[in-house]
Amino acid sequence: MNMNGYEKRTKAKKESIINAARELFTERGITDVGISEIAAKAGVSQVSIYNYFGDKNSLAKEVLISYLDQSIQEYEEILKGDIPFSEKLKIIMDKKHDAVIEVSRSNFSKYAWEDKTLQQVYKEAATIKATSIYTKFIELGKKEGAIDESIPNDAILSFLFSSVSIMQQSDYLKTSLEYKMGILRLFLYGLLGKEE
Repeated sequence: MNMNGYEKRTKAKKESIINAARELFTERGITDVGISEIAAKAGVSQVSIYNYFGDKNSLAKEVLISYLDQSIQEYEEILKGDIPFSEKLKIIMDKKHDAVIEVSRSNFSKYAWEDKTLQQVYKEAATIKATSIYTKFIELGKKEGAIDESIPNDAILSFLFSSVSIMQQSDYLKTSLEYKMGILRLFLYGLLGKEE
């Protein structure tokens, strides 16, 4: 698709608004930040923000989705890498762990998680995006012989999602490193590891 000058400018403007909003929301949460501040930081008019995104909540949703897109891109880069599947898995798990900690420290998430509509949007977007990346991941694992080919993809997806939900519980971050590593080992090797 060839973008004309107008579309390019629009896209650039939207991106600068999302980036400005993300920085401000992360520092101070959604409630405290006004549209005028975001506009000033992004170097656009407030009217532009309303035209492109509607209200502040819709902008917050877009910010969440841009967060997700960025992570997905990083995961895809890892999957393309020229290293064994188990190494890729380890890198992805480390990244996931860092991301969970980073998000839990930011004020943006504190307010976002209190907002039911934002929670819902995030969940839906995350599920759709995660399903596509997990599926690529599973297929790659099967191709390399790291994942048992006889296990249907949808069974593996269900298992992945239920494991991830453990890592998304609010108390998970307060647990010891041993606990976190334990969950990770179970996630990777199951209860018995490989069948003899």
